[in-house]
Amino acid sequence: MLTLQPEIVQQYVETGQMQLIFWPVLNHGNPSVAATVTFECVGQQSFENAWALHPILFQNVNRLYSATRDDFINYAVQVGADQATFESCYDSAEAVELVMQLDQIRRERGIRGQPYFDVNGTVLAGTGQLLDTIAANAK
Repeated sequence: MLTLQPEIVQQYVETGQMQLIFWPVLNHGNPSVAATVTFECVGQQSFENAWALHPILFQNVNRLYSATRDDFINYAVQVGADQATFESCYDSAEAVELVMQLDQIRRERGIRGQPYFDVNGTVLAGTGQLLDTIAANAK
């Protein structure tokens, strides 16, 4: 998705044809929870900073298994988050609860991995299905 995201945003989101919504998939245990809480807490401060954080988390996915609280703070600060505000959010039970609730909804919808896309209520697995659907609807 990281390679296609800029193209999808430019061709479909910026033209108003599509809305891109990030939905957490907690399929790697505690590292997924910590990374998603980091994304959420940065996003509460700035949508742009959250999306700047997204590729950093994915590019460092193997490091997340041994990442500490300080590592996530550093990622957040690296993209411009206010450290004190981030730490307050990151340490809160509310942020973890929200992430867990969103993950529960995802599982109830039958989504087991990523990337998945919801196009007008139809759930598509992978970017291939998304691009096929976009092409079919463009005709």
